[in-house]
Amino acid sequence: MIVRTCFFGLITTGLLAQAPETWVRQTDLSTGQVYDTPITGTGGIYTSPLPVNEIGSLYELFARGTAWDTNIYLLDTKIISSYNPSATIRITSEDEYVRGNPEGTTFVKRTRADRPFSINIQVQGLIEASSSTAERFVYLAVQGKNYDTVTYSSLNQPQYLIDESNLENGTYTFDSAYHQLSSPAISSGNGEQSFTIVRYAADEVPDTILAQPKIEVWPVATASIAQITAGQVFTDRIPSVVISLQHLYPDSRTYAQIYKGAQVLGSTGTIINGTELRYGRHYNPDQVEASTNVPQSLSISVEDLSNYTLKDGLYTLEVITHTPFFGRTAERLYHITFEVDRVITSRSQINTNEASSSPAP
Repeated sequence: MIVRTCFFGLITTGLLAQAPETWVRQTDLSTGQVYDTPITGTGGIYTSPLPVNEIGSLYELFARGTAWDTNIYLLDTKIISSYNPSATIRITSEDEYVRGNPEGTTFVKRTRADRPFSINIQVQGLIEASSSTAERFVYLAVQGKNYDTVTYSSLNQPQYLIDESNLENGTYTFDSAYHQLSSPAISSGNGEQSFTIVRYAADEVPDTILAQPKIEVWPVATASIAQITAGQVFTDRIPSVVISLQHLYPDSRTYAQIYKGAQVLGSTGTIINGTELRYGRHYNPDQVEASTNVPQSLSISVEDLSNYTLKDGLYTLEVITHTPFFGRTAERLYHITFEVDRVITSRSQINTNEASSSPAP
């Protein structure tokens, strides 16, 4: 780093108009090398001829006395250390997915809107005792950007500031952090948060980004089933139903299952044919590339529920999803319980037939 600084005391007074002879002595504190630079005029900005290392250099301003005074006077001293700030950010999520080099500065992680993540920031190379903001701090900006709710795209979406602060040398850890996107509810968060660390402009170097990783935040999946109501009794063939799925996580396995009896969380039922959906490399290990990097929304029509309800009684229809969260255990998105009672229809038919076959009085 080349240092430009201003020494006070360059202007001296005397009985004669003769200007004093002045110079700056730079002493490299790591090697002991000494370099003298003559100063002309009455003072101003001084540019160091030698680079300054991390240990620093001692600058001494000397002046020779005027006229009959031949003494050498030390007018001012400064110790200046080179500062080369560095910053690293690590983001940890339950989802191990990452784009880019996680040891670098611009990687992308992801999480689900209702799940926490942690942030670890390490800052080094600043001069703690400096009175200069640029030498003592780096700037941290936490920014958000909401994605399009249909395409999940960030294109042309505005960015907004969530938080900002100055950081000194040290380690900053934020455990169990949740997204701070401007969503109606925490579970509907849909966008990205970026963490930007900037070196302040100094030494003719403009503001410089040191690190800028991001974490994508995807909404919590939801499901609904149409054409059937809770407690409904079917005495004949069950009509087709429509399963609507919203925001399925890009690393997920989702399906509809049915089992006999009232709903019991954690039950294992029979998977309805044609309803199983797999996204992401974990659930598609044979694919060269992941099937998607964004959530998926779609509807599935089920025509053959009667084939899964051959015996009369209560049945529960559920939509289940597995994701990287909670150790990939099953999470229930939706359930509905209905009844099948074909005996009512059979008895009604028998009674009708008996009545019609009875002899007339």
